[in-house]
Amino acid sequence: MDGKRFENLLAAMDRVGAASLHLVPGRTPLLRVQRRFVAGDAETLRPDDVVELTRDLLFADHRERLQQCGHVEVLYRTRNGRRYRAVVAEADGATSLVLRAVPEMPPRLAALELPEQVGAQTRVRSGLVVVAGFFGSGKSTTLAAMVEELNQDPARHIVTIEDSIQFVHQNGAALLHQREVGTHVATAADGVLQAMATGADVVVVTEVRDGATLDAALAAAESGCLVLVGVEAGSIVGALSELGGMVPLEERPRLRVRLARSLRSVLAQSLLHRSHRAGRIPVVEVLVANAPVRAAVRKGGFGELHGIMQRCRGLGMQTTDVALRALLGRHLVTAEEALLHATSREDVLGRAALSPR
Repeated sequence: MDGKRFENLLAAMDRVGAASLHLVPGRTPLLRVQRRFVAGDAETLRPDDVVELTRDLLFADHRERLQQCGHVEVLYRTRNGRRYRAVVAEADGATSLVLRAVPEMPPRLAALELPEQVGAQTRVRSGLVVVAGFFGSGKSTTLAAMVEELNQDPARHIVTIEDSIQFVHQNGAALLHQREVGTHVATAADGVLQAMATGADVVVVTEVRDGATLDAALAAAESGCLVLVGVEAGSIVGALSELGGMVPLEERPRLRVRLARSLRSVLAQSLLHRSHRAGRIPVVEVLVANAPVRAAVRKGGFGELHGIMQRCRGLGMQTTDVALRALLGRHLVTAEEALLHATSREDVLGRAALSPR
């Protein structure tokens, strides 16, 4: 694919307000507008079109990660300075590409319609805060908004460790340094250790993928830092299980002890389509570490967490179903949309709605 056609597709994406651009061999370029895919142009993409395009996007370390993991995320900047989050994926010998526009300014928590407990985590002084979500869940946006909130506190020294710097934060009251893996630091683990050495009291790791990074993040939390980490998972239990799986089996009991000691909260989010207007709204599952939570994490009883969250709503905890029911009560999403994300139809809709008439 030549550069002119690619730039035209990105311009069309911005013009129609598309959430994403999908380039898949054998299909025309597709724009995701609201809930539908529409053709970006009429010409079918050949396999070489996407391969040639991604060749220009990826550096050597990106290609290595693509071979290892099957997907890699990078930041793409157009000639006019517009930035896009690009995810390259390989499956069955074919390469595909998804691009999403990155807002020019960092998001603010107040504009994201998140639960109060999300903002409360930026006022914590030490410990580990986990933010979970899959691609497209809004996890990166939430982390960036939390950093922007911390950036207004003159008592903070913040270092972010990012796979690719998407949101550029301006100088605030805090001292803030943004570090990119592969550019400023060799690995995310190295970045965390360097942040500790420079006296940071807030460390943000946008994606924890391996045991070395997790170990460094826990060491920072244990030293008295506030550590915010992103994890690719769809739920709180999934996030903690994902972290546990990053170390060998024989090391997991010790890891759970460290997690139980350092954990402050786990937030897991996804995005739902709004019912009456364009756009999406987050639904967030919230776990706040208290004595029962720490005991469950220490022994690996992650299955107990759902019940604890139900019993401890007064502490700010909420299950996904509780969050969905609140959105339904405010008429922000449809019942059909909510049920796509529900774990219990009854908890979301209530018994009356499910009773036969």
